[in-house]
Amino acid sequence: MPAVHDACGTYTANMPSRWPTVLRQRHLETMSSALRASGGTRGVVLTGGAGVGKTTLARHAINGNTGTTRWLAGTETARGIPLGAFAHLVDVADPREPHSILRAARQHLLSGSSDVLIGVDDAHMLDQLSATVVHQLALEHAANFVVTVRTGQEAPDAITALWKDGLLTRVDLAPFSRQELVELVETVLEGSLESVSADRLYAISQGNPLFLRHLVEGALEAGNLRRVAGVWQLRGETVINPHLSALVESRLADLSQPTLAVVEHLAFGGSLEAEVVTSLHDHEAVEAAERAGLTQVSTEKDRLTVALTHPIYGEVVRARTGVLKARRIRGELVGALATGRPPHVSDRIRLVSLALDSDRPPDLGALIDTAGAALTLGDVVLSERFARRAGELGGGFRSSLVLAQALVWQGHSQDSENVLAAIDLDALNEIELLTWATTRASTLFWMLNDPVKATAVIDTARARLTLPIGAGFLEMLRATFTDQLPEAVEAARAVQKSPYVTPIVLAWATFTEATASVQVGHLDGVDALVQRGLAGLSQSPSGLLRFNLGLAEVLAAVAAGDLDGAEAAARRFVGFAVGQQPARAKAGVLLGYVLLQRGKLAGARTEFVQAVAALQNVGYSWEFFAAAYLCQTCAALGLASEGADALRRAEGLVGGNVAVLGSELDVSRAWQAGVEGRTSAAVEHTQSAAAIAAKSGRVAMQASALFTAVRFGDRAAATELIEFATGLEGDLAAMQVAHAEAFAADDAAKLAAVATRWEDAGFLVAAADAAAQSAIAFTRAGDRRGELASSAVAFRLSQACDGAKTPALVVESNPLPLTAREREIASLVGMGLSNKEIADRLTVSVRTVEGHIYRSCIKLDVADRDGLAEAVKHVFRQ
Repeated sequence: MPAVHDACGTYTANMPSRWPTVLRQRHLETMSSALRASGGTRGVVLTGGAGVGKTTLARHAINGNTGTTRWLAGTETARGIPLGAFAHLVDVADPREPHSILRAARQHLLSGSSDVLIGVDDAHMLDQLSATVVHQLALEHAANFVVTVRTGQEAPDAITALWKDGLLTRVDLAPFSRQELVELVETVLEGSLESVSADRLYAISQGNPLFLRHLVEGALEAGNLRRVAGVWQLRGETVINPHLSALVESRLADLSQPTLAVVEHLAFGGSLEAEVVTSLHDHEAVEAAERAGLTQVSTEKDRLTVALTHPIYGEVVRARTGVLKARRIRGELVGALATGRPPHVSDRIRLVSLALDSDRPPDLGALIDTAGAALTLGDVVLSERFARRAGELGGGFRSSLVLAQALVWQGHSQDSENVLAAIDLDALNEIELLTWATTRASTLFWMLNDPVKATAVIDTARARLTLPIGAGFLEMLRATFTDQLPEAVEAARAVQKSPYVTPIVLAWATFTEATASVQVGHLDGVDALVQRGLAGLSQSPSGLLRFNLGLAEVLAAVAAGDLDGAEAAARRFVGFAVGQQPARAKAGVLLGYVLLQRGKLAGARTEFVQAVAALQNVGYSWEFFAAAYLCQTCAALGLASEGADALRRAEGLVGGNVAVLGSELDVSRAWQAGVEGRTSAAVEHTQSAAAIAAKSGRVAMQASALFTAVRFGDRAAATELIEFATGLEGDLAAMQVAHAEAFAADDAAKLAAVATRWEDAGFLVAAADAAAQSAIAFTRAGDRRGELASSAVAFRLSQACDGAKTPALVVESNPLPLTAREREIASLVGMGLSNKEIADRLTVSVRTVEGHIYRSCIKLDVADRDGLAEAVKHVFRQ
């Protein structure tokens, strides 16, 4: 059994000796039907490429047969021997008499049974006589057959006639889709597979089941595939285990040296223009590689390109190539590709990457430029590699800055700080000093949670700078760090107007203004700010700062009530992440937030779970958002235990760097208290969240906190929300106010109308809560018809939200005859708290608690506390 690793150590997994065939259920059913047919076809021909699982399915059918079975296989060595595939089954007395051979083969195969199932593996490699025997037996319906044939290989006419003449049913097996791959790997690993890791496995295996199995098992054995926070993550280099290597080596073994050289250049160079390939090799070798099925030629933008037919060939070739030969191959590629400055940045990055480990090292200037370009494109690992090498060659401040940024975006924040702290400030001009201060102060504050040292860096730079933009920008940072929004916005606007503004400074300034604008409820102009900032980032080494701008864009779209626009923006950032961490995790937080608003709770939960795992222990403030939103999502689903775990994670991340968003933490605490039935605590947390937001002028966040309290049933919060939020920009605030007005008035019909309004806008969880509150209001009014109608809407919406179980939905669907206080105390009894513990938590006397418990027991007709706990536990999933 391979050793499986998780974040806590290593253990032996009970990996199945055979990977499940559950994903081929449709094919298995077709095979079963064909084998049971009473007339016509009596079996199947399984066709497909190498490794798609033909033999596995054929063996599955053979092993499941209760009658007599025979198994034979075509091989390269037996291909030239008459009846070679039957050698182990048939004793051929005189090979000069074909008719007697066929008769003997038939007798041996069918002897002793009238119900014979014959499996023929790799039938395309059968000799003509063996193929004839198979064809005749199928033609006579003398036996049932399961035959496998590899597509793209020439097969004897007698074999192709099996399906062309309708003797057997043809079943085509394709590689797994990405979704099927995820399902299979998660079944094998018995856990969730990270999206980025799934992308990588699919890119390398191309869905080939055989390659996939060896990739997964090799990664498990090497410890590169490990479980972190419940999520399986693939990291490090691709591991080629001996089994996988042998499979590919068998394809390469018969190649001539010139043809193998073609494969080697493509393995190291990737897809290449045909002109480049033919400049390195003669035409015959290039054509031979294509005939062998190892390369494929396609047309891209009117130019012929040549590439390997499967990524795994490149992995194996690179793994088996020695260091010196690999350096020579890369050098040859550099010589063939370096015919001028490549027009596309991706081509320039590839050229420098090849040159870096070749016998033709890259130019220092090109190395620094491509380090920055890789950072801008989000490939932080490659950027670090380039920047480190540039530093070794004397790249100075430029290489150090890119290296520091590449390190911090990977979560190596202390390493980044060490690089920045070692820079000689006396050697920097003012623009470089400003860039240094921005990078270092931001790293210290947001990543290392050290506000004191971050402020000291600002002071150091401020004392050296004379340009007005420098002082203004540093004041913007200081105001941001100290949660002074108006001052931060004013400084950000001044910075953007400066003639000395650099692209990276522009990006920070637009991010600051855009984010603050959304938080204070000013949405007009946010999109223009985001686009201006993104334009600046495209002109500078920026790493993953674009996701900060993405946060402002998504929050603004949600506040405007435009969930379609918000989701489109979030998915655009997911696309930019191109399967890389931590970029994908940050994009996942954006997408998860939108899905949470939409009520796609299962999808939101998946995004947040994976983000928390990917960002664990890297110092990202984004991990706080992922954990806080995960808590809220789990609470909306009624998953109290999982929500509590997420809340503890979020609370453990609180420091000076996220204190400015402490209201989000209290909102999460409120949701957790709500799912546990602790209504008073839930309301108190929403009040605290609203107060924190109000202190810094974040009126949009204040409105959201109060609206959470409204959803939990707090009429005082409804009144407060109406008083200050009326007139705030954006449809979201308008709908929150309308909901609060209907709830404050206990107007069932208006709550029903609000539910419709929420649903039309796409906010399905809020719509479900409004419908639930409408049903409760109709009940109080004695309107049974209205109650049933709203209750039906609430149920429909809760199901559309993946089975949402918010506090409002719980109350509506479980109408216990208790007051709000009695219900709260009953829930705490169900959690196992003693009367004194309940009294301490609610700040009341023990006698008061006893009185509520007594009245609750009478109303529910139970004898004691144990009976009360049993009566309420199903309501709160305790």
